[in-house]
Amino acid sequence: MSDGVPDNLWDYEVAAKVVASMQEYERGAVNKSQDSPLSLMQFVAQEVVDRARYIAEDPYAESPYMERAIEEGVPAEGGKIDDISVVAAICRRKDG
Repeated sequence: MSDGVPDNLWDYEVAAKVVASMQEYERGAVNKSQDSPLSLMQFVAQEVVDRARYIAEDPYAESPYMERAIEEGVPAEGGKIDDISVVAAICRRKDG
């Protein structure tokens, strides 16, 4: 992921969004054009991007960027507008 994600989401938020997105996909709550590991990972990546962007655009959100800025003595509020990109993959052990 690019720095726009950890500037706007704490690690636990990223992990929670990944897990929740995978569960939502598996429950069938998502309109699946193709049901495959690739489409699952595309969905998960987009969900993380969407959440990070939401925080980045919220001037009242609490974010890691805001917290670090305040610790450095720089006044800051909300998220940080930045590039936000995510690549998600499933890693599996090869049998045999």
